[in-house]
Amino acid sequence: KTEAYWRPNEVDQLVLTYAYQADDRQEFDIRRAGRSAIPALDLFLNTHTAELVYKHFLGRHLHGRIGVNGLWQENANIPGTGVRPLIPDHDRRTGGIFLIEHLPLTERLELEAGARLDAALLQVRTFDAQDEYITPEHRFTNHAFSLGANWTATDSLRFRAGLNSAFRPPHVSELYSQGLHHGSAAIEEGDPTLGSERMLQATLDTEWGSGNGRWSGALSLHASRTDGFIYLRPEGYRLTIRGAFPVFRYTATDVLMWGTDAQVRFRPVPAWTIELQGGLVRGRDLGQDEWLFQVPADRAGLAVGWQRTKGTTSLSLRGAVRWVRVQDRVPIGLDFTDPPAGYALLALDLLVERPLGKDRMQLGIRGDNLLNTAYRDYLDRFRYYADARGVDLTLWITWRFGHAERLP
Repeated sequence: KTEAYWRPNEVDQLVLTYAYQADDRQEFDIRRAGRSAIPALDLFLNTHTAELVYKHFLGRHLHGRIGVNGLWQENANIPGTGVRPLIPDHDRRTGGIFLIEHLPLTERLELEAGARLDAALLQVRTFDAQDEYITPEHRFTNHAFSLGANWTATDSLRFRAGLNSAFRPPHVSELYSQGLHHGSAAIEEGDPTLGSERMLQATLDTEWGSGNGRWSGALSLHASRTDGFIYLRPEGYRLTIRGAFPVFRYTATDVLMWGTDAQVRFRPVPAWTIELQGGLVRGRDLGQDEWLFQVPADRAGLAVGWQRTKGTTSLSLRGAVRWVRVQDRVPIGLDFTDPPAGYALLALDLLVERPLGKDRMQLGIRGDNLLNTAYRDYLDRFRYYADARGVDLTLWITWRFGHAERLP
């Protein structure tokens, strides 16, 4: 990734960003005749992205960004797997132009508006069901807008309201998947007739805090309507020479979703922090007149943290409990199994931070599911086969060269 910028004056700025990424993806399976070392899926993906943004001020108050961006991506299946590729060879090119403006009306009230126009071209090279070589092309043109208002009612109370549209063209996997996905042990089938998702969303967020800094909180409300929402819908089982596998087909429908997220933080004394958070989401499949498949279950969490600084060394400890309720708002008779039961997990974090000469180091250890609870998460596709992971320990270190000040 590289970036260059130019300042035509003291406040405006022109920024050019380019990035390149290469991904080599391989998936393996147990195969006969000593071929287990040969990948069953072997993909190589080249991605180039570029963006040119002009950050500007118009007059004393109006300011924003205008820019263009583009993406060029090439996906190639490496020969020699002996398996029909799950995702076909394809090239993807996208380009867009966008504008975002902010207008402060008073010291406490600001309005914002934005718009975006995008075009995408997907060129696919694959074989159809009759093993005929085909090279279909898909073109998508989409637009979006956003409107928002930020109001600081007091020094400790802020509101933000927004109304925006969004879009997402279908991914090549949603259009042309055909076969066993070894990463999830399921057969996935695409639909080349799928179009872009189009969403209209309204949000309302508020943040507040007490004057003494001991209490703070946040509440977020959201509701959206999405036409052409794409998801994997169960389609029964398919018997193969390797056994029976669940089948999922990419399907589009119109959905209505709404939900809320809340957080409250209390600091009884400077060294201790207590945090309570929770969230819920509801989703309706308007096309089938039923609950939407694969919507997250209600969840809540309680965390207690302690921190002490002595000299230039900081030590912090945080324990957390996460509760997840059983998801009982599901389409009747669609899934392969009943939703798993709710569960609670215990986690613990320990972090040490200190300077070393002109550098600064962070050393941390995290433990998840410390009680080794046997559970299955509703959103995890592996829940059809096995429990989720048990005790999970992670040790990590961060070293910031030439930055003796504290890390953010």
